[in-house]
Amino acid sequence: MKSKKKFLPENVIELMFGVGASVVIIGALLKITHADLGPITGNLMLSVGLVTEAIIFAIAGIQGYLTGDSSVEDKGLQTIEAETQNLQSAVDQTVSGLTALNNNLSMAAKATSALAVPDDISENMTNYSSNLSDASSKLSDINKLYDSLNTTLSEVNASTESMNIPDGLGEELTKMKATINELNAKYAAMLEGMNK
Repeated sequence: MKSKKKFLPENVIELMFGVGASVVIIGALLKITHADLGPITGNLMLSVGLVTEAIIFAIAGIQGYLTGDSSVEDKGLQTIEAETQNLQSAVDQTVSGLTALNNNLSMAAKATSALAVPDDISENMTNYSSNLSDASSKLSDINKLYDSLNTTLSEVNASTESMNIPDGLGEELTKMKATINELNAKYAAMLEGMNK
């Protein structure tokens, strides 16, 4: 609500209150002390001061009534309106979030309903297990082959120790033996892993 124009500014009314109060205080002092300021007596000052204060109170009351100053009410209403808007915004965001969540759940439900487990999954698992078993068997055969090769190389190495081997050939045989031992260990680890 828009307040009406005041017929007396606030600072004028405050000045009137201050002057009137001063006259009342001086009048009360003169009355209590039974003193006079020339022709001005305590009774006269007190009477003038009280009448002045009564007139000032009347003017202030009339101005408040006529102007209908509702700035305090307006501030309260503005605060309530702002809080209401904030609450409405929070509710809107919550509703929007719940709608998005509902849409996501619906899409997830549709996606999971579209997933189908193949009818032949059991057969495929059996084939996979069979192939795994075959691979394990083949690795075992390869492992036996490398064991045999390792044994043969050991025998060759033992028999060649007494022979006069040209320079460099013995080192090559040793490297070859070490490589075969490494391969043998790797295939043994693979076989063990397949059997678990």
